[in-house]
Amino acid sequence: MPAQTTQPAPIQTMQVHTEKVWAVAFFKDGQRIVTSSKDETLRIWDVETRGLVGDPFDGHSDCVYSVAVSPDDRRFASGGGTGAIIIWDVDKKQMLFKLKKHKNLVSSVCFSPDGKRLASGSLDQTVIIWDAKTGAVLSTLPSGRGSVFCVTFSPDGLRLASGELGAVRVWNTENIVTKLLFDIDFAHQGWVKSVVWTPDGKQLISASQDQTIKFWNSSKGTPIGQPCTGHTHDVDSLAISSDASFIATVSFDKTVRLWNTESHKQIGRRLKHTTHVSSVAISPNGELLVIGDYDGNILLWSIEKILSATLETDSSYYLYFAHHSKVKLGQNLYEEAFSYAEKVRTISVIVLTFVMIFVGHRAQPYVLSWVQTEACSAS
Repeated sequence: MPAQTTQPAPIQTMQVHTEKVWAVAFFKDGQRIVTSSKDETLRIWDVETRGLVGDPFDGHSDCVYSVAVSPDDRRFASGGGTGAIIIWDVDKKQMLFKLKKHKNLVSSVCFSPDGKRLASGSLDQTVIIWDAKTGAVLSTLPSGRGSVFCVTFSPDGLRLASGELGAVRVWNTENIVTKLLFDIDFAHQGWVKSVVWTPDGKQLISASQDQTIKFWNSSKGTPIGQPCTGHTHDVDSLAISSDASFIATVSFDKTVRLWNTESHKQIGRRLKHTTHVSSVAISPNGELLVIGDYDGNILLWSIEKILSATLETDSSYYLYFAHHSKVKLGQNLYEEAFSYAEKVRTISVIVLTFVMIFVGHRAQPYVLSWVQTEACSAS
């Protein structure tokens, strides 16, 4: 497959706000996206119909800098420029709580995996953990190095990571009294703008003003491998796929990039934009990428199309499709599994072997189809 001379086009571009989109987040059902904006509102966008759902969520008196969806998809939380946090009821489209304790803008909000707690990070140099059902403050954690730009609970909900000036802090949140486990001092040479956990909780990944993305052992705080490099300005937002196979980053250099979480190498083409991009999220099934920009737009991309624009000699191209083939097999979606397997050469042989072992005669029509396809390609 030859490399394309032009980058793939987004599936959809839609203006959802009148000013800059600050944050984007997928609902867990993968069918909806919520956005927050400088225009002081939040909107919900339907992925299938590709249209806005209902009226704007209006309750902040300043820019809305951050947003997070609860694990049950029934609520979302937003952090504003005045320090206020609002927890919203999605179905009733109304405010449940307005939390006021931060004294400066709330840069990040995050629900715990069980949905019972909400963490917030602020430029007032604190992290606050709230009871997400009552709005009560459970803990107030001091910053070690000034403003806090990001917070994120571990997949098991027992730890919390925060990003500050050059450092990542990890807290034990298992008990009522929250304790600092360790600091990753001098993790970066600038503000840590975004931090995520891998789904197994064994690694932390941080993105920074210093233009790099780094991987860390989440138990010891030690670095893993080499940083991801290539951006030429601040890396402002970071997202990880649910299978941990790749991450996506956006930068003030007006590009969006995908990276392999094992090799830490860029995969696919970088996506260039004419305006600045602020935020990124990956759909739960790992097939879609949504980006928010400074013009009030969201752009929806197909991960497959992004990767299909790269050279076949790039192993990440095969790894992506091989993984999705394996996932579809686990869901007993055999035809879809083979559709992905057909995009792969040597790796697909392994996938087909597993199919024949576990599916047997039911897989034979698809095996024959795949063999014929591969034979034609080889000839």
